[in-house]
Amino acid sequence: MEENGYEISPVNPGWIHRKKDEKYLDKEFMQIFVFFVINTPCTESSSSGIDIRDYGWDKNLWRNNDLKNKLFSVAGLIRDDSFVVAKKTAEMKKVCEKGKTKKNFHNDRSKEKVVIYKSKDNEFLSICNHIRNALAHGRFSIYDGECGDVYVMEDGIKRNGKFQVRSRMILKKSTLMSWIDILEKGRLD
Repeated sequence: MEENGYEISPVNPGWIHRKKDEKYLDKEFMQIFVFFVINTPCTESSSSGIDIRDYGWDKNLWRNNDLKNKLFSVAGLIRDDSFVVAKKTAEMKKVCEKGKTKKNFHNDRSKEKVVIYKSKDNEFLSICNHIRNALAHGRFSIYDGECGDVYVMEDGIKRNGKFQVRSRMILKKSTLMSWIDILEKGRLD
């Protein structure tokens, strides 16, 4: 179901397990939840948000691509392949096609993918915002993967009884943990 360039999803898609399997709700899940939802680097989204500059990063850290490239390399994200960005929400249908995250996207967990509407000035902070929303609103499921747990996440808004997709992501738990480690370290090694 697509409308005018918007990617439309059911409000309650079958791939989202309403009862989360307790085997996935471990200490690392709590770290991920606390970092991306409660202490999110998107400080306007949480009263408990922590700006990544508070970890020691320079205020100009996003002016060069060193940190972003390091974070993307952890997930093997490649622009216009496994990382696709829409500048308008009405481009999400097109970018979901390009990023191979259309209907039943959750079934192909063979590689990490991020398809987003760029909601922030910075692409990585946009990813963090979409992760935050997916986790906070329960629009995610965790699956067993060959290399550990895999998070499948979707973010968007409900409109007229439908769900307008703003992001779809498939990320390994190890990637999310590495991102937290890198950001909290406050420097590139």
